Amino acid sequence: MRLHARNLAARIVVDHAATRSITLRFAGLLIAMTASEARALADDLHDAAERSAR
Repeated sequence: MRLHARNLAARIVVDHAATRSITLRFAGLLIAMTASEARALADDLHDAAERSAR
């Protein structure tokens, strides 16, 4: 299966009252994470994007 970005509307919400305050919703999935988990995911995605550009 391949999901194309043009078909994907990612939505990010911050709920300061929640234990895992950052939620990422895309393609019917809801991923809840802490701020440190979100930063780690962002770092990993950035690193992968840099590697793929070479």
